[in-house]
Parts: sequence; structure tokens; C-alpha cells
Amino acid sequence: MAHVTVERQGATAPAGPERVGGAGWTAAWLTGAVMLSAEGALALVVYFLAGLRGEHYFAAGFSAYVGYLLVAVIAVVALGLAGTVGSAVVVLPVVRLARWSARRTGRAETTRWSLAACGAFATVAAVCSGVPAVLLGGSWTVLPLVLAAAFLGLVPAVLCARAVTVLNGTGARFGLAAVVSVCGLTLPAVVLVGGLVAYGTGLIQGYEPPRLTAANLVGTWTEDGGGTLTLRADGTAMADDLGLPAAEAASGGGAPEKCSGSGSWARSESPSGTPQLDLTLSGCIEGIGWQFGGTEEEPTLFHWIGDPDSLDRYILHRGSPAS
Repeated sequence: MAHVTVERQGATAPAGPERVGGAGWTAAWLTGAVMLSAEGALALVVYFLAGLRGEHYFAAGFSAYVGYLLVAVIAVVALGLAGTVGSAVVVLPVVRLARWSARRTGRAETTRWSLAACGAFATVAAVCSGVPAVLLGGSWTVLPLVLAAAFLGLVPAVLCARAVTVLNGTGARFGLAAVVSVCGLTLPAVVLVGGLVAYGTGLIQGYEPPRLTAANLVGTWTEDGGGTLTLRADGTAMADDLGLPAAEAASGGGAPEKCSGSGSWARSESPSGTPQLDLTLSGCIEGIGWQFGGTEEEPTLFHWIGDPDSLDRYILHRGSPAS
């Protein structure tokens, strides 16, 4: 008897990544964690470098350097923890969502499918955070800002994690994870060094305090509390209710004192060679050097309260108090 074999014809599933085991998801999780941490580090570096163009001051001395080192260590630990948690609760679910939704629709899970999943998550995040903000009186601009930030922040981590899952073999997956980790951690360091070199060479202009002339200093200067200091062209000065810190007041005491009186002023050079204002007010201030801050358009006068390493300043702004 002849036997006829008939092969069953069925629908051919679209080609796609093979099933990922536990080790593969572990590699994907680590990759997503490193990418999120690297993105956070890069954002902090860019924020720091951009801040060098504005008014800034750094404390000096051994204790200040120890403090900076401590802050850097805390930032690294915080970024690492945020990356590991974010990869577990956001990146891997988005990668799984893209894979699951593609198979449910009978399509191959591609990069575009992953981007669509990122867009869906970013939209949900924007709605969940933006709508309450708007209801509480915020601006509608919160929605597009959160949407853009969530999407742009999620895409690199998701695509790198997905790239790990589509490889065959545990060794290849962890190898790619290692390469992504090295590149991700190196990029913020390269940007930081490059930015500092650009500032140091003058390629990017950093902040410089205004070099006020004697004529620029003439006029009324106001503190945040409403007190005023008037500098006249003849070198005389008049203070009205300046809330000077007690440490700088001539009579001392534990509370800020109001200073009203007359005196003299002159533009001079500090020991470091930078221009400053020498001001003497009878019964209030004796020979304190005021430094120039702010910008050419909105200059300020300030002096340090106590130790300059505390970065605590007493500031006067140009102009009369607002009525």
C-alpha cells in the first residue's frame, strides 16, 4: 500500500528574536541600568558646564575639596541606584512590551516597534504627571516637556537593552553589555574634560565679573530687605536701613543690624588684583572690600559673610527699591 505524506501548510510567523532566557534578561537589565546612569551623569555634566557661563563661585581649601569629593561619591552612588531601579521598573518592561505587542499583532519586533513602545510609555508618564500639575495651577507646557524628556531619556536605554536580547548566546549578550557599559560611562567623562579644556583655552567664554569703573558705581544700590546704599560722584556715601549681618557690623551682636549713616567710598584693587569697592560708613562698616558680581547689564556688589568658603554673601543690586 502506498503512503502519501501531506505536509501541513500553515501561516509562517514573522522572523523575530528568539526567546530570551534569564541570563539574557540579566544582561539587558545591566545594560539599561548603565545607560540610564550614564544619561544622568551626562545631564549633570552638561548642567555643570553650562553653569560656568553664569555667575558662580567655588569654595577653596582642604575641607571644601573633601566636600566636593563627598558630593561626587554620593552622586555616583545615587545615579547607580537610580539606574538599576529604573532599568528594572521601566526599561525591561518597555522592551517586553514591544516584544509582546509585536508578536500579538503577528509582526516582527523591530527597532521602530521599540520606539513606539517608548512613545507610549512617555505619553502615559506625561499625562500622569502633567494633568495633575495643570489641575493644581501649573502650565500646560509641563505635558510636552515631560513627554520629550521621558522619550529622549528612555530611547537609548531601551534600544541598547533590546540589542542585547536579540543576540544569540549568553557570552555575546554580556559582551555587548560590557561594550555599552564602557562607552556609556566614558562619554560623560570625555564631555567633562572636553568642556573644561574648551573653557581653559577660551574656546568657550566662561563667566567674568563686570569690571565696573568709578562712574559705573555712582548711584543707588539696594539690598533684598529694602535698604539702600547711595554712592555719590564726589566719593561720599549714604546708607539707609542696610540690614548688615552682625558679623560685619562695627558694634557686633547676635542679630542683623540696621545701618544708616554717611561715609566714603573709592574704587580700588584687591590683593589678588581684581577691582573692588572700598566702603566706610560711620558706625557700620570700616574698610570692607566689596567685590563686583552679576553682569554688565545687572551688576551687583557683595562681600562674604564670615569665611568665604561658606559661599554666604551679602549682596546689593543696582537700582532703587521697587515701589
